[in-house]
Amino acid sequence: MSNDIRIQDLAADEIVELLAAEGSDLTEEQAAALRDFIARVGGLENAYSAVELLSQLEKAA
Repeated sequence: MSNDIRIQDLAADEIVELLAAEGSDLTEEQAAALRDFIARVGGLENAYSAVELLSQLEKAA
């Protein structure tokens, strides 16, 4: 069994704590939205791809 942490499996307060340790400041509501977005798009890799695509579209606009 893998010991990988899946953000989709964490509570919002746990996400806040993990990201705070890396210097990010999110509210629990934002962390829950992030977790739900990652789950909806099919995982962290897809979330990275979606954000990159949106960033490129924003630059092109």
